[in-house]
Amino acid sequence: MKIFDIPEDEIRIELGDPAPFDGGKRRELMLAAALGAPVGTRDPVDLALLSAASRKEDLRHFEQTAFTPLEPRLARSIARVRRVGTEEEELIARGEVDAILYLCRADEATRFRAELQAEMRMTRGYRALGIAKAKPEPKGNESWTFMGYIPVRATRHKSTHSEEPADFNYVTVWDWQLRVLHWLSVFLILVLSLTGLLMGSSRFIYGVTEGYSNYLSWLRLTHFVAGWFLLCAAILRIAGLFLASNRFQRWYALFPVKKRDLNNLVQVVQNYLFCRFERPPHYIGHNPLQQIAYTAIFGVGLAALFTGFALYALYAPDHWLLRYFVWFDDLFGVQYLRLAHQLIMWIFLAFIPIHVYLSIRADTVEREGALSSIVSGGRWCRKGTKFEDG
Repeated sequence: MKIFDIPEDEIRIELGDPAPFDGGKRRELMLAAALGAPVGTRDPVDLALLSAASRKEDLRHFEQTAFTPLEPRLARSIARVRRVGTEEEELIARGEVDAILYLCRADEATRFRAELQAEMRMTRGYRALGIAKAKPEPKGNESWTFMGYIPVRATRHKSTHSEEPADFNYVTVWDWQLRVLHWLSVFLILVLSLTGLLMGSSRFIYGVTEGYSNYLSWLRLTHFVAGWFLLCAAILRIAGLFLASNRFQRWYALFPVKKRDLNNLVQVVQNYLFCRFERPPHYIGHNPLQQIAYTAIFGVGLAALFTGFALYALYAPDHWLLRYFVWFDDLFGVQYLRLAHQLIMWIFLAFIPIHVYLSIRADTVEREGALSSIVSGGRWCRKGTKFEDG
């Protein structure tokens, strides 16, 4: 919506403080002004409103279903918008303050106060953009509510690229040490699972051992070496929970200990289960559900190491470290420890495809590089999006 005659390549738009009416909130007024802009607009005023509103609200959660452009006779435009995933629609009108007041059939007191404030703003170079909203009604019998106005002023400066909406910032999330440990752990878990399956299946053992008596010994050696390497990786990761320079890798990023995260947990679970994305909380690092899932899988990994070394202790009960695990064999029984160890393997094998699927899904829905971050170390965060851990 053009309200200035300055050439577009010279315009720099400045927005004054929103002036809500009837107990409204500034954030809601700014959001309505932005949602009333036509889709694909390149008008400097619309871009400034979109940029300002996107700092407070993620505009991707709204869609415009219809738009009536500005009519010189009526001096206003009307947009029909709705929140993604819902059917409830709302009409938003934008235009000259007196035209919007006339549309709302405002009382004399409201009209006098709004027009007086708008005229005072004009003495400082501002123009007032009036905003109103209504629920769609049959035959156009809407009851409009005057939300307020937003002061807009233009100066002869070209707007910078960073002030336009839909820009991204690159944020470093995972350092190279964590990425190496991540992919090393993936490799070791696959090796441990494969060798464990081969050792536990007589069908594979007796099918290839004829003429090759060291087959099982090599499987055990590979399994044990991978287990020791996984223990080293676990120790380094635990140390990183307290020593990492990146706050997204610290211990409090793996546990939903903050009240904010606990409150967001229910919303995140609903989003994952029912594909609800009306107002999802955004996180640069791990969201609360990921915090619980990854912490749980770390615990499962430690249980795998614990039961594995308890079984390993049967072959070296006098070892300086393994002797502390021997009594678990007597307490729980070797067969139960073997069963628990194997069940843990299947937990890992079930977790991996789910983890990969949800990572790809998050990358597809959010389009912010969450999946590629475990390779590159960073992700693209949309400017204006409110991140809970930002």
